[in-house]
Amino acid sequence: MANIQPVTFAAYGNKRWQRFSSYGFAAETIMTPLMLSEVRSAASAFPIAFVKHEGNCFPVAILGLDENVNLFVSGEGEWIGAYIPGTFRAWPFSLIYSERGEKLLCVDEDSGLVSDGPEGERFFEDDGAPSKILQEVTNFIARFSQERDPSLAACAALEAAGILQPWTSVVRIEDRQWSMNGFLRINENALNNLRTSTLASLHKAGALALAYSQLHSVAQLAFLGRLTEQRLARSATDNH
Repeated sequence: MANIQPVTFAAYGNKRWQRFSSYGFAAETIMTPLMLSEVRSAASAFPIAFVKHEGNCFPVAILGLDENVNLFVSGEGEWIGAYIPGTFRAWPFSLIYSERGEKLLCVDEDSGLVSDGPEGERFFEDDGAPSKILQEVTNFIARFSQERDPSLAACAALEAAGILQPWTSVVRIEDRQWSMNGFLRINENALNNLRTSTLASLHKAGALALAYSQLHSVAQLAFLGRLTEQRLARSATDNH
C-alpha cells in the first residue's frame, strides 16, 4: 500500500529523494488514466477504453488482461511499451486535492526513494523554498493535472452525443479468454452518422480526436494478447 504524504518543509526540509530506476512500482497496475494531450501517443502503444467512476467518464490505457499483471513492465522493472503514461513519469510524486480543494504535492513514503541523505535530491533549500528539481516536478504534475477537467469534459461530450457503447470484445489465447466487461468504447457507426453540428462541437471539446484515437487503439488489443501469450509461455517454462 502506498503511504502518500504532503510535501511540506516541516516534514521534508532535511530529507532527500532519489529518482526511480525501475518501473516495478507499476507492475501490478493494469489500467491508468490518460489525459487528452497523450491519447494519440498512447493509441499506438496500448488499447484505450473509457470507464465510469463516481459519475465521471474518463479514458484509460489498458495495460494488462490478468489482475495485477502489467504487461508493459518486464521482470527486471523495465518499461517495454512505446509510450509511458504521464501518471507514471513523476513517481513517487503525485498531486491530490485537500478537502478545501487545494492542490497538494505529495510523495509516497513507502517508495523506498525518500531518505535522510546524504545521497539524492533535496526537497527544499535552506530558506524553505522548494529545490529547483522539486519545482520542475511540481510544474510537470501541475500541467498534467490541468488537463483533468478538459479530459472529463471531452468524455462527457462523447456520452452526450450517444456514441459510447459497452466493449464486448473477448481476447482468446489457447484455452483461456478475457472479456472487456466494464469498459466502454466508441461506436464507430454512431460516430459516422453524427450531424455536422455535433461533430463540430465534439471537435471544439477535443472529443473528436479522443474518439478517433480510441478507435485507432483497438488494434493494440492484439498486441496485448501477444504479450499475454509470451508471459504465459515464460510462466509455463519456469514451472517445468
